[in-house]
Amino acid sequence: MDAKVTAQKILQEVGGENNVKNLTHCVTRLRFSLRSTEGIDEKKVGEIPGVMGVVNKGGQFQVIIGQEVPVVYQELQKLGGCGTDKAKDGIPQNEKKKGLNVLLDTIAGIFSPIMPIIAGAGMVKALLSILTLFSLIDKTGNTYYFLNFIADASYYFLPVFLAASAAKKFGCSMQMAMLMGAVLLHPNLIALKETGDIVRVLGIPVRMVTYSSSVIPIIMIVFVLSYVEKFVEKITPAVIKFIARPLLTILIMAPIGLVVLGPLGSIIGDGLVAFLLSVEKIAPWILPTVIGAFMPFLVMTGMHYSLLPAYVNSLSALGYETVIGPGNLPSNIAQGAAALCVAVKTKNRELRQLSVSSGVTALLGITEPALFGVNLRLRKPLIATTIGGGIGGLYAGLTGVQRFGGGGAGLAAIGLYVGPDSRNVINALIAAFIAFVVTFAIQWRLGFEDVPEESGAKEETGVKEKSSGSGSHKLSISSPLNGDLIPLSQVNDQVFSSGMLGIGVAVRPWEGKLYAPVNGTVASVFDTGHALGIVAENGAELLIHVGMDTVELQGKYFKPHVKAGDRVKTGDMLLTFDKEAIEKEGYETVTPVIVSNSTNHTAVCKGEPGMIKAGDLIMTVE
Repeated sequence: MDAKVTAQKILQEVGGENNVKNLTHCVTRLRFSLRSTEGIDEKKVGEIPGVMGVVNKGGQFQVIIGQEVPVVYQELQKLGGCGTDKAKDGIPQNEKKKGLNVLLDTIAGIFSPIMPIIAGAGMVKALLSILTLFSLIDKTGNTYYFLNFIADASYYFLPVFLAASAAKKFGCSMQMAMLMGAVLLHPNLIALKETGDIVRVLGIPVRMVTYSSSVIPIIMIVFVLSYVEKFVEKITPAVIKFIARPLLTILIMAPIGLVVLGPLGSIIGDGLVAFLLSVEKIAPWILPTVIGAFMPFLVMTGMHYSLLPAYVNSLSALGYETVIGPGNLPSNIAQGAAALCVAVKTKNRELRQLSVSSGVTALLGITEPALFGVNLRLRKPLIATTIGGGIGGLYAGLTGVQRFGGGGAGLAAIGLYVGPDSRNVINALIAAFIAFVVTFAIQWRLGFEDVPEESGAKEETGVKEKSSGSGSHKLSISSPLNGDLIPLSQVNDQVFSSGMLGIGVAVRPWEGKLYAPVNGTVASVFDTGHALGIVAENGAELLIHVGMDTVELQGKYFKPHVKAGDRVKTGDMLLTFDKEAIEKEGYETVTPVIVSNSTNHTAVCKGEPGMIKAGDLIMTVE
């Protein structure tokens, strides 16, 4: 990659120097704050040599470069591509979004953090359904009772979870927002409902509503809370601010929430569920067919986030949903079928390996590797996916398939479709089978423009030449943290989860101590201390990135213990960080461990998810 040429082309495609308000970079991507994104062709930017992808979110136009990003950044500075507009803390001001982008970004910010809770509870429900179906558990026993109420807790206390994520999105106190959610669920408020639908407090009528499992009321309350907090902050004297600010906020928000926003949000939520039920009654095939056909495009544009309120509201109110699941299952299976068909027909060894791994992963419910690595790249597989997924979704809709929990939409989560009627899961499997067969057949017929071997894969000699140190012997990579090992696909950042930066895993840490996972040399330590690179003895290049978007903390809470050029051994302390403080600021501390030059090695074997200690094996690289 010629960094100067790459920088020139990027600056040209983003509208030139005059369109750049500010430019920063993290360890893998350039972060542009642009005056306008109109007229920018993201596809052209993504095709620039040296550019791995483009993400336009959060008011930032992000260009993914990989570990060469500092070099490209320096070239952009020389070209005058670094603006001077900065926020008061040195963080670039985000471009204000308009219209649909604002709505999608808000919905994504609120619902994405709570989806693991919904998914986990859904899988517990699926497990109970399967155990009950095969008479492996007694529904009257304590085991079933405990697992059932544990799963139900995620839905019952949904207002509290939503309050926390909404507070982060709207920029107000998370603790105060969660208090508002707790107020809605207090047993004494629930008990008042028995006295009547309307209760008067100081002469003011309060409509009694059951807020457990509700979605919209708390979002409306937290939105208004964000403005009330600013108002209280402005009018409260500094001398009594510590006491008066929370007191006034509660006294203002509690009546507004219980008298106006809560009941209004409940009416809107009930109306949404009623609308979904009417659509299901009149034409139950519409949503599954549309989702089955166009889910890949919804994911690419972020439009799938617009369905989350209806999806979560349906699950919590009805105990099942037909908004996403019945169509998403055949869509994901179709993605896997298209990728596997490519694997059978291609003569490119690297593409075949990618197609097999991503195809199997898509069948299990994770489609990003297949979507971005194979189907979108080759174009025609996406056509086959659309047709096959749509036909599978049509069958699911016509047979009334329902999903009884939140979570995945693949064969690994088929238990979510086990319900009172055993025909539901059978029809779900038939829909998946139809999607697979139709997609595979159409893709076989359509074919695709194969990637030439010399441009699609590294020659064996190239692998050996690029690998340094002791050659291409097997390398064991240890966990750099004590925590929970999770698949890279579960990381809440598409750049990491899609495998765009390389193959790897991630660790959700228990404490703020990061150790060396291999013997090697520290290649780089990012200025803000949140990420570093290590070159292992066999030439594998590792990227360790603590948290998501933690570059915005500007080094606060991070303390590196090594510098570029240092030799390290497995288990050496690399950096420490204040995990609690980072999470209190609203940032995730999930830490991806990426082999950024994984295409130069013959194998990368990931460890099994679960609890893990620093020093335990998580990957092997050859």
